[in-house]
Amino acid sequence: MFYSCLLCINYYREQTELILKNLIDTNININISIFYEKQDTYKTIKELTYHIGNIGVELKENNQNRQDIEIAAFSYNDAKYIRKEMQINNEELYYMYIYLTVFSKDKKELEYLLNKVEGMTQSRGIQTRRAYFREEQGYFSTLPLMQNDNYIKNVTKRNVLTSGLISTYPFISSTIFDEDGIFIGTNIYNNSLVFIDRYNTSKYKNANMCIFGTSGARKIILYKIVNFKK
Repeated sequence: MFYSCLLCINYYREQTELILKNLIDTNININISIFYEKQDTYKTIKELTYHIGNIGVELKENNQNRQDIEIAAFSYNDAKYIRKEMQINNEELYYMYIYLTVFSKDKKELEYLLNKVEGMTQSRGIQTRRAYFREEQGYFSTLPLMQNDNYIKNVTKRNVLTSGLISTYPFISSTIFDEDGIFIGTNIYNNSLVFIDRYNTSKYKNANMCIFGTSGARKIILYKIVNFKK
């Protein structure tokens, strides 16, 4: 089995939906590990205030070139935004680390899956970097060992507020399962089993169903199964 790790180095701070949903729903062989480190609120606000004051003085002096001024201005506004959210909206600051380990029995397939995962993360605004010369540390960090290796922590370290932390919620279930339902088939997106109780009037308006499929796809057999009454 071949493994390769992707390090999530950056993503949009303000997210309106779950950023890992498309990775969890896919049938790609992948391990996802997320570490959160809560920071002391009082200490963080104190450091931010000191940082804002220092950058404010640098911006007033205007001794740097334009690129330095733009970087300093961005850092200044970012620090003010975090401090405001913590003081006014009772947000808390965390350091977050996200690791993705993709595995396959074939090297070419692994490369294909890596490119696919990179495209999926980029579509969600997540920047990733391959763990070159740090594959072993990335592999162990995605095992259920609670091991966040220092060799890759500095690369993936990202500050995030509580509201942004919610968007990384990893426990997502896209299964279709009714307790007294009949087995219909498998979900093509995540290979989960589909059980539907079409006579459940509290969930469905009526028992009507529409079945599509190519010739020889056993549509008649499926029709007989779902119409079987216990």
